Order: sequence, then structure tokens, then C-alpha cells
Amino acid sequence: LQAVDVPLIIGGCGDPHKDAEVFAEVAAIADGERLLLNSVTLDMAEAKTLETVAAAAKKHNHAILGFTGLELNKAKELNRRLYDYIPPESIVMDLTTVALGYGLEYSFTIHERARYSALMGDTELQHPTISASTNAWAAREAWMQMDAKFGSKHMRGPIWETLNALILILAGVDLLMMMHPAAIRTIRDVTDDLINHRKAVKPTPVPWADMRI
Repeated sequence: LQAVDVPLIIGGCGDPHKDAEVFAEVAAIADGERLLLNSVTLDMAEAKTLETVAAAAKKHNHAILGFTGLELNKAKELNRRLYDYIPPESIVMDLTTVALGYGLEYSFTIHERARYSALMGDTELQHPTISASTNAWAAREAWMQMDAKFGSKHMRGPIWETLNALILILAGVDLLMMMHPAAIRTIRDVTDDLINHRKAVKPTPVPWADMRI
């Protein structure tokens, strides 16, 4: 905590019992440091450990990342459970990010629906959202050696991660968890252009109608 000057996200392993123990201990050690505990799930509610994490977050002034799987009703249910312990401004939602392909359409849709619902007055969804665009690397096509027509694997992975992030930015995601430096740099450039209204560079026309693939 003394070595860095940026907010920290503390990740667990996904086990509702182990994560609860770790988060409670970390919350106490880092009292007042405003960590983001990643993540709290409905599985913890079933395991009777959600209260442990939420109470520790409240006592030591930390925020909680609530993770649900592409289901808005479950996201709202989890948020309602957390309201009993922490204020709404201490909750961040992870609605799940699926790798490029058919699954990404589900991710885009769920984030878009959440943002629209929040803007239309649904207070249970009026929370910042986070996306793990690194999940693009879960698809083997992002990193495995393939035929030359698919391009270099050293470029393919960063491009997939960049597209994952860019698509979900357009759906309204507020915070991205990213991994590859090239993907991070590209997304920073894109967001800077969007925020600062930079004039787009006119591309060179490509004769796509008769080009050879």
C-alpha cells in the first residue's frame, strides 16, 4: 500500500469460504485504505459468508465488487443484500465479460441494459460497472499458434483484448481490467480521442471490392 499511489483491487480465488476469510483479514489490515474487494457473489450468500465480507468492508471503509453472471435480476438481488451493510456508493458491479464471439454479444447487451435501466431511474443498478476485458485471452484463438492467414499470435491477443474493451466502453462500462500493455495503450488513446473530441484522421481508401484476401 505504501509502494503505490493508485487504488488497489484485491482479488480472490472464487471460493466463497476462503475468499470471505481473506477479504475480512485484508480489510482489517488495510483499514481506511479504501480497497475494492473483488469479488462478492450470491454464492457467498448461500454459504453464509457474505455478511462477513460486507461487515468488514463497512467497518474498515472499503468498497465491494459484486459479481454476477449475465443476469440483471441477480445483480439487483446482490446489491439489495449489500445495501444492508454498505452505502450504494461503495458498490461496483461486474456483470461478466465473455470472450470475443457470440458470448460478447451477451456481455454488451447486459451492460447496455444495466446502463439504460440506471439512467431511467432504477436505483438498484445505479452503480459503476467494471469489465474484465482480459477474458478475451480465455479464447485459445487469442494466443495459440495458427495458420498464417490468421496473423501473428503476438498481435492477435492484444487486438482481441482491445476489441473486448472498446465494445464494452461503448456499452457504458466505467472501469476496465486489462493486461497487455499494447491493448491498454490503444484503449487510452481511443478514450483520450473521445473525451477531447480530437479530429479523426482520414483513412486511405482501400479498394475492397477487388482486393485479394
